[in-house]
Amino acid sequence: MRDNMQTPPNMISKEFFLDAFASRPRPLATGILRPAVNRDGDRLREFLAKKTSPELTAPEIGAEVEGNLWMLTPEAFRYFLPAFLHAALASYASVSVFASELVGALTEPSRADVVAALDRVNQIPPGLGLPKDMTELFRKQQLEWFDSGIPAAIFHERVDGLTAAEGAAILAFFGAFKETHGLNFPFRELEIAVERYWARYRAP
Repeated sequence: MRDNMQTPPNMISKEFFLDAFASRPRPLATGILRPAVNRDGDRLREFLAKKTSPELTAPEIGAEVEGNLWMLTPEAFRYFLPAFLHAALASYASVSVFASELVGALTEPSRADVVAALDRVNQIPPGLGLPKDMTELFRKQQLEWFDSGIPAAIFHERVDGLTAAEGAAILAFFGAFKETHGLNFPFRELEIAVERYWARYRAP
């Protein structure tokens, strides 16, 4: 691995992330999206099948991957993760929505998080949010989805097999991201992600 570990956090290069994940093979086109994804994923599959992780740019991530991160197989998620991490860190202004999506994907799910988010929805003044019956239905659906175990399974499919170098690279990302963009996450989202899972990759 190149000696990028001493690079100041807000100057982490794309090569740092690529080096950490260098052993990850590029998935075949048939292995990019989860089997359950329907034809809505055809465009993303065709796009990523033509791209390598080093080639993938922040504007392309914002245009093609944003909102669709859930579609990726664990293998594709890990392969393209260097590009995702660098784009979120270096091009936050243009991919802020995707960056939030990525932070969420790298946070071990918790029922308490779901409840807290739903409680914030309930605090929206009447007339500005969803009608009460729709809010209650949404709450029920979200809690049932979490209780199904699927969100936790997706998280662990993606990250449980990471190498020490890969985990350390993600931990470095969170440190740099907090330093440069932490004010945009006022509910301790970044700290929670690290405390809940990524702190295990801190050097002894």
